[in-house]
Amino acid sequence: MQLTPVAPQLWNYGPEVGGTGLALPEDEYEKKRIQLSATSVYGTYGSAEGQLNYPKSAAVDAQGNLYVCDTYNHRVQVFDPGGQVLRSWGGQGNAPGLFQEPWGIALDAAGNVYVADTWNHRVQKFDAEGRFLRQWGTFGDTAGTLGEGSTFYGPRGVAIDSQGNVLVADTGNKRVAKFTADGEFIQQYGGAGSLSGQFREPVGIAVDASGNVYVADTWNQRVQKFDADFVFLAEWQVLGWEGESVVNKPYVAADSQGNVYITAPEYHQMVKFDATGKVLAVWGKFGSDVASVNMPSGIAVDAQDNVYVVDSANHRVLKFLAVK
Repeated sequence: MQLTPVAPQLWNYGPEVGGTGLALPEDEYEKKRIQLSATSVYGTYGSAEGQLNYPKSAAVDAQGNLYVCDTYNHRVQVFDPGGQVLRSWGGQGNAPGLFQEPWGIALDAAGNVYVADTWNHRVQKFDAEGRFLRQWGTFGDTAGTLGEGSTFYGPRGVAIDSQGNVLVADTGNKRVAKFTADGEFIQQYGGAGSLSGQFREPVGIAVDASGNVYVADTWNQRVQKFDADFVFLAEWQVLGWEGESVVNKPYVAADSQGNVYITAPEYHQMVKFDATGKVLAVWGKFGSDVASVNMPSGIAVDAQDNVYVVDSANHRVLKFLAVK
C-alpha cells in the first residue's frame, strides 16, 4: 500500500515543481554563472533498489560511497562510486531503524551514520553497515525559544563537528542543538529571530576542516558562519531563498579549501562561495538533463572536492567534478 507523505498534508508547496524557475536579475550571481554537466548520476524514480523518491540529502564516506536520504521511501540507500547499490535500510514507521521522511544525514570519522529522522522528531545513529545503534529526541515545540534540549520539531540537518559531536538543525524550533556521539545533550544555540546567531528555519548545516560551522538560515535568506565554539563570525545574503514553501529547504557543504556550497531549490541552481561569502561560481538550470536540476536540496563534497547535488524532484543525485 502506498502511504501518503506527511509534509504535503501540512503545508502548501509554493511554486509548482516543474515550472520554469524564477528569473534572476543581472547581478554577481549571473556574472559568475558557469556551465557544468554531471559526470555521474545516481538513481531514478521509484521504490525498487537503486531508485529514489524525492531524496533530500546525502553524505560521502572516505571510500567515495554515497549515502542518500531516500526521503519519501523512508530509507537510507548506499551507492558505491560506480553507482551500484551496496545496501539500504529503513522503511516507514517509528520503531528503531525505521523512518518518517528522513531529511538529513552525516557520517563521522569512524563511518557511523547519523540520520535526522524528521517527522519522528529524532536522530538515529547506525554503524556503516546500517545496524541500529541508538536514537534520541522526542517531539517538542519550543515556540522559537531555547527550550528543553532533547526535543525536536522536524529536524532537517545534521553534521559532525571537529570533536565528533553531533550538530542538529532543529528546524521547527529555530535552533541548533549539540550532542555527544552518544546523544547526550551539550548545548543549544539560536532561537527565533533575525539578529546574528538567531535563526528562522535553519536547515542545512556543515562543518569545514577548521571546525567552523555554517548554517543555512533559510527564511533570513543568509548563511551564518560560526567558529567551533559556535561564536558568530560572519553572515552573507543568499539569492534564491526568498520562498517559504516546504520544498525551499536548502543545504550547505564545505570543501577542503574552506569554500562553501549551497543549493537554491526554487531557483534550480547551486552556488559556490569563498569562506567570506564572495560568489565564486553559479551553475544549474531547470530541467532533467545532466546540466540541469529540479528542486535541488542536499549538497555534499568528497575528499577530492567533487560536489554531489541531491536533485530532489528529478529523484536522483548528480556528481560534478571539483568546481573551479
